[in-house]
Amino acid sequence: MYKFERIVDLDTEKTFLKISQKLKEIGFALLSYVDVKEIIKNKFGDDFPVYYILDVCKPEAARELIGRNHDFGLYLPCKIVIEGDGKRSKIKMLLISELAQKYIDEDPGRPRFYENELRMALESI
Repeated sequence: MYKFERIVDLDTEKTFLKISQKLKEIGFALLSYVDVKEIIKNKFGDDFPVYYILDVCKPEAARELIGRNHDFGLYLPCKIVIEGDGKRSKIKMLLISELAQKYIDEDPGRPRFYENELRMALESI
């Protein structure tokens, strides 16, 4: 399994706001986000579903993981995707522990610890 996924009964804007608040509460930072719908509309004029890509990071996690193995920088910051249909939103998160174990031969324990923090926050929305 390479991702965590869940559906919430909130529109994407409310979901985005709730995720932003939860991140702050647990010490993660929203570094940036991409509004894919807006980019596609501006570039091509197409109507595209709401789709956000969030880059999030917990500085302590980055310090620890990259300090252990510089290749962790390839997987950080963590990615969260929010997509919606107007009434509901799907939240997805890439599981870096699985990638680290498979591709850089790292014990997934510490990455999974930070993933679980993030997962619990997303599950609480």
